[in-house]
Amino acid sequence: MSLSSSTASISSRRLLFAALSMVAGTASLQAAPKLVTNEQAARHGLERAWFAQVPVDASRSRVTQWMLYYDRLYSVTNSGIVTALNAETGETLWSKQVGKPGYPAFGPGANADHLGMVSGSKLYVLNRHDGRLEWARQLGSAPSSGPALSEKYAFVALVTGRIEGYLLDDPATQPWYYQSKGRTFLRPTTTGKIVTWPTTAGYLYASRANDPGVLYRLETNADIITSPAAMPPYLYIASQDGYLYCLNEDTGDEAWRYSTGYAIDSSPAIVGDMAYVASVEPAIYALDAKTGKEQWTTPGASHFAARGKERVYASDRFGNLLVLDSKTGNPVSRMAVAEGASTMVNDQTDRIFLVSDGGLVQCLHEIGAEAPTVHRQPEAPEIEDAPPAAPGAAAAAAPAVKGEAPAADEAAEEEEPSPFEMEDGAVVDEAPADEPADAPAGEDNPFGIE
Repeated sequence: MSLSSSTASISSRRLLFAALSMVAGTASLQAAPKLVTNEQAARHGLERAWFAQVPVDASRSRVTQWMLYYDRLYSVTNSGIVTALNAETGETLWSKQVGKPGYPAFGPGANADHLGMVSGSKLYVLNRHDGRLEWARQLGSAPSSGPALSEKYAFVALVTGRIEGYLLDDPATQPWYYQSKGRTFLRPTTTGKIVTWPTTAGYLYASRANDPGVLYRLETNADIITSPAAMPPYLYIASQDGYLYCLNEDTGDEAWRYSTGYAIDSSPAIVGDMAYVASVEPAIYALDAKTGKEQWTTPGASHFAARGKERVYASDRFGNLLVLDSKTGNPVSRMAVAEGASTMVNDQTDRIFLVSDGGLVQCLHEIGAEAPTVHRQPEAPEIEDAPPAAPGAAAAAAPAVKGEAPAADEAAEEEEPSPFEMEDGAVVDEAPADEPADAPAGEDNPFGIE
């Protein structure tokens, strides 16, 4: 081989390497989170209210959960960093490392004053307003999800299908427990005075939230893999059998059911007098929340995002934001969203939240809607005068539809001691060391877009 041909070969390889580097660089740039510009939003009748970056160590962790509760937006990373933002301004209110970094973290669950988290095999309860740790307690078995909080209890689901209820004001007390049929991998859901949890056996169990005791269970023909929604006095449960069920939350009696014909893997949303649910077809369905009568159906939508004054917002399977007419469901426009961003289900206000596992969150609203339209707020659980049921005393009332008591999967029929019972004088685990969360980026706008 001549020197000239060798040089040409080297030059060709260098050019090829440079081209591949440019392609890789472009791909990396495209994968980076991007902001929705005000010009882009305005074309769809929207404006960007704010954006924020929560603390995330990009090399080791990601955000696994976002939750809106009243006027707070919470994020949780799989390394245990929980951050609270003001949902109207994006201001970071506090950020806390919960548990040991690197331990799997689940949550959060919230009530008016507390925030619950699970990290490793411990339950942590924080002050919701300032992030201060109030107490932590070792769980007796592996948790399957984060906790749900009522006014008085923190409920934790274990991988065995067992549900534990811990008194928030006296965590050293032996917990209430109930052994469900099947396993559960979803966080229990509190809806005012009721706490519910689904299992892989196709059941949804309902218990009193502040005086635990199983009231009824709903049996479906397939798994329930989404959390139910509530608009008292009704519960709305979506199942992979394709049905949206509406039950009386106190009795479990079925008010109506609606068949989409396809499996449902996203939570329903109840806004005003409307129930919205999306199937894997994909399509979104708007139903009368009281009767179940279909108002309209729009193909192509994978889940509900928010409802404004005259528009319903949804997401398609590619992550695009769909703008629909609220009365007819007819498509108005479609806004492309940056790769890696997705919409939250928000049935509480008219705000649209675009979130990413890298910690970027953006808030959009309709042009001129400076003050949020509040559709509903999480129900404040009722405090009952009756004392909590004894551990294992899961009194069952009539289940939905047929009036039969839950099958003998209750811990009430077992005399074995709870593995969570603490010896007299036992002390709740001490708080973990306060380990500072990663600091957010120093620039006001780390993304370079105005």
